[in-house]
Amino acid sequence: MLTYTAHRKQDELAPDQIDDGKGVVFVKDGFSWLAFFIPLIWMLWHRLWLPLIGYLGIVALIVLAGYLFSWPDDLTGAMGLLANLFFGLEGNNFRRRALARRGFEEVADIVADNSEEASYRFFAARLSDQNG
Repeated sequence: MLTYTAHRKQDELAPDQIDDGKGVVFVKDGFSWLAFFIPLIWMLWHRLWLPLIGYLGIVALIVLAGYLFSWPDDLTGAMGLLANLFFGLEGNNFRRRALARRGFEEVADIVADNSEEASYRFFAARLSDQNG
């Protein structure tokens, strides 16, 4: 079982209203394989501009250091792999912080097997809370 966090953009007019799911984002807790394997595309997809700039800076420093200090290609590749590992480990936390900056509030923690089940559990719980 995985843990997901639900983030919802608060609507001042109807904060308790069940909507059609727009404005609710589910973020998995833990390692992000896509952020590890294709961090550049993953960060562009999720509009994570600050981590993207940081990633490009780290990669540029690794390449520059490898060139200036004549590192073997294996060492340069290993350093790049470590950068990818870091973004795989912290990628979903970067998403949470970016959502908070965009006005999303974390409204629930859900334990589920996948994001579809997390969505179902979230909206079922909200619906049952509204119906009493």
